[in-house]
Amino acid sequence: MFFAPLAFLRSRSPPRTTTKHQNPCILADSLDRSFATEFYTPTPPGAFFSKQVFPHNHRDRRDGGPSLFNPPAHYHLFQDEHFKVESGAGIWRLWGGKTVHLGKGDEIVVPALRWHCFESAPDSDVPLRVLIRFDREHAEMEECFFRNTFSYMGDCRKAGMQPSIFQMMVFCMHNWMPLAVQVPGPEWLNLVVSTILMFVVGFVGEFLLGYKASYPEYYSGNVKTE
Repeated sequence: MFFAPLAFLRSRSPPRTTTKHQNPCILADSLDRSFATEFYTPTPPGAFFSKQVFPHNHRDRRDGGPSLFNPPAHYHLFQDEHFKVESGAGIWRLWGGKTVHLGKGDEIVVPALRWHCFESAPDSDVPLRVLIRFDREHAEMEECFFRNTFSYMGDCRKAGMQPSIFQMMVFCMHNWMPLAVQVPGPEWLNLVVSTILMFVVGFVGEFLLGYKASYPEYYSGNVKTE
């Protein structure tokens, strides 16, 4: 273990719940709605899949509002993302204010280096079930990222704490996935600024404050099913 000279400045971490053997991994969001993520590879081995189930967010009801686990706007530096909606309805938001509405059976491919996020459609009463396909060579990296990020966010919720931006950037840095910031100008400038910010904050978080990219309670590397 390396020495983190500013570890004494690190904010308190939440007690970690052991989720590494769960597949699917089921967590509760800020409104105690159920979120689930599952990982598997087909037979014969090829692509790697993550199935994620987001609660509906009917905004005119008491349980309305977006889920804690909805992904914020972000980029992937080295891979495309292939999405297929298995049930429910969702809205994919792209650069420039473009929105794409998808329902059961619909698919979308978001190329690498493109700004995007998505959420359950506000008028849907059915959880959004999304199948995400990644290249096989990215399987371990993606599963490690999702398990650690979602489990950490769930533990922060249970402890009544806000997730540390330094910890989140460490997770993102090891997944080559900059969270998107909004700066005036073209998308390439936004991507450059977002990437620099990720590496600067992630470096401080990992090498000065001592946050880790993975925790043994969250990821063990051998849970996927066929």
